[in-house]
Amino acid sequence: MPTCVECGAAVSSLYTEYSKGNIRLTYCEHCKQLADKYVEHDFVIIFVDMILHKKPVYRHLLFNRLPYRDIGIDPNVFKLGVLLILFDVYIKWFRLEQEATVVDAGFAQHALVFQYLYILFLCIIEFLSFHFGVRLIVSLVYGGRYAILKYNYITTTLIISSFGKMLLILMVIWDYTELEHSWHLVNLIVLTSNIEALSVFLDTGYLQTTIVIAFGIVCRVLMQVAFTRITGDSSLVTMASM
Repeated sequence: MPTCVECGAAVSSLYTEYSKGNIRLTYCEHCKQLADKYVEHDFVIIFVDMILHKKPVYRHLLFNRLPYRDIGIDPNVFKLGVLLILFDVYIKWFRLEQEATVVDAGFAQHALVFQYLYILFLCIIEFLSFHFGVRLIVSLVYGGRYAILKYNYITTTLIISSFGKMLLILMVIWDYTELEHSWHLVNLIVLTSNIEALSVFLDTGYLQTTIVIAFGIVCRVLMQVAFTRITGDSSLVTMASM
């Protein structure tokens, strides 16, 4: 059922269509505001509100924009997830090349294809372990709170709210060496966006959601350390971490 983006209450519909291209937005009976103002907004406004961490925009994306799915995630969200992983691969590989003097010489001597596949596999493991960690603690803490908890939507929530990694495209425009501290800002944006979006989906406070996200990060770091130690490239943990 559609949701009011302002207060989170269920509404019967988001708009009434009188003719093709002629619609009238519905007002929420609970808060008396437009149920979903983003129906008439373009992507630029939606993206800006995502950067500003506004709860209504995440309610719009998670509850009103995406089609309901019992299993799996929306194909467009899946593509975004793949793109985010590829961005991670690119930035890790670039940082390793920038700091080649402190990277394990054995790794640097491998073929480029091997280096790329290694970092790609590392990024996939980090991605999966983070999502698994979040879904695990949510199932343990909130599993009895909801009659039906769609874990595929937790993954969807985390992928959408990780949009900040797209800012890495700035590397194509500006010199990366002059933007070293900017990547810490990007990571902060992603972290706070994850917390904001998950708090909207779970309808919980920031403290509880922060603990959930922190658990996922711990799982990611542990898997990263385990993978690099098993493969004998433990020196890459510090260099490749984001």
